[in-house]
Amino acid sequence: MEQDLLRMIKINKGFPGVRALKDVNFDLREGEVHALVGENGAGKSTLMNVLSGMLQKDSGQIFVSGVELAITSPSFAIRNSIGMVPQELNIVPEISVAENICLGVQSRKVGFILDWKETNRKAKEIMQRLGLHMDPHKTACLCSVAQLQMVQIGRALAFGVKIVILDEPTSSLTYQEKENLFQVVRQLRQDHVGIIFITHHIDEVEEISDRVTIMRDGENVETLHTKDTSIREIITKMSGQEEIFSVHNREFKGEDILLKVENLCHKTDYRNVSFDVKRGEVFGLAGLVGAGRTEVIMTIFGANRAESGSVYFKGSQVSINTPKEAIDLGIGYLPEERRTQGIFPELSIRENLTMPILKRISRYGVIDTNEQHKITEQYIRNLQIKTTSDENYIRNLSGGNQQKVIFARWIEKNTELLILDEPTRGIDVRAKDEIHKLIKLLAEEGKTIIVISSEVTELLDVADRIMIMHEGNVKGIVNAGEVSQQDILRIALS
Repeated sequence: MEQDLLRMIKINKGFPGVRALKDVNFDLREGEVHALVGENGAGKSTLMNVLSGMLQKDSGQIFVSGVELAITSPSFAIRNSIGMVPQELNIVPEISVAENICLGVQSRKVGFILDWKETNRKAKEIMQRLGLHMDPHKTACLCSVAQLQMVQIGRALAFGVKIVILDEPTSSLTYQEKENLFQVVRQLRQDHVGIIFITHHIDEVEEISDRVTIMRDGENVETLHTKDTSIREIITKMSGQEEIFSVHNREFKGEDILLKVENLCHKTDYRNVSFDVKRGEVFGLAGLVGAGRTEVIMTIFGANRAESGSVYFKGSQVSINTPKEAIDLGIGYLPEERRTQGIFPELSIRENLTMPILKRISRYGVIDTNEQHKITEQYIRNLQIKTTSDENYIRNLSGGNQQKVIFARWIEKNTELLILDEPTRGIDVRAKDEIHKLIKLLAEEGKTIIVISSEVTELLDVADRIMIMHEGNVKGIVNAGEVSQQDILRIALS
């Protein structure tokens, strides 16, 4: 144990009716990046919540630098050199970058009087270490997601932690921002900090980690040296069976235009955007973060207003002023922020799935719950949604299964145009493959789908055509089967 910075031995954790962790072992060495991977529900988050003090283990041992610890709270974990950078930003938006970095460890002159000069000096020192070149007095709410990600890492370093847990740190970053983050991770490695790197992007495991631990169903599968394994082997061990990778093999030949956009303009978000989408087509929108993709789509869905331009749906010019008007026309939207905009977390799967059709299944204002159950259980079977009951809260489902419920919502609504904004963000490889197959199946059945994705490989897999945007401008529309990832990046930046 002396050679290990961290060793977790036979960790067990249960919840009512579920054994989430079963004799899990995990270790971390100084100056190592140790990736932790597994499908949603594999136990990764539970294990790290135990380590960071968010949850208490039922049994097992945790050693940090050879000393056994009973970690009872996040503050105890931090005091003992363990810091967690969560996937969801945990920032106080109204205070400065320096205050966020030093939150909880501010220097004091006397008593409760803070030494702001020393606080800012310490924050600047940490920012330099992270390559974060910005004003420490800048208000946090004015920072980009990538900058706030660095601020969270800086906060962990301000406490002098030796172990940093990064939970899906690249999920909202552009390619260049990801490379900047990886440079910071490499620097921390040189500073002998141990890093636990949780990700669903297996290519990142290959690029940044020294070792990888694979979990499945709350148990260890195997720990491997990254240089001695492959992406395919990792995915196979995650799923427990030989993975069948989805391949784009569809030749779409439809000609009937369902949606047409002409010269759509907004003074800050996009300019002269024109495109059409055919019935039964999967139409992809590619571009770096800030390209204007979501802003264009939110205008079509009625959540934003364009200053000029025209939108035609089913051959007629339409003026869509609210999302309700879009839904009434037959347009559905699966938002990027699933947890805050896509689901009703305090309601059941049944209630979430049938939300848009309540009028249809009600009589005299009373909902037919038997019909609700019938519809929901049909989709649970057909889409293989993993749950023990349609009465379970949707918040308790994995990300992939939550997405399936939202898909089912719009399928049952008989939506003609379904808009998917980052449909596989934050879900594991197998769930992503299932979502891709569902998109293709819906298209084969005649549904028209627009997919916005920051993953070009995803668009090359599912889309028939791809529109490439950059800084609010359309740079080109290409056939997915005729271009590569490099081609799309080149077109975007040309």
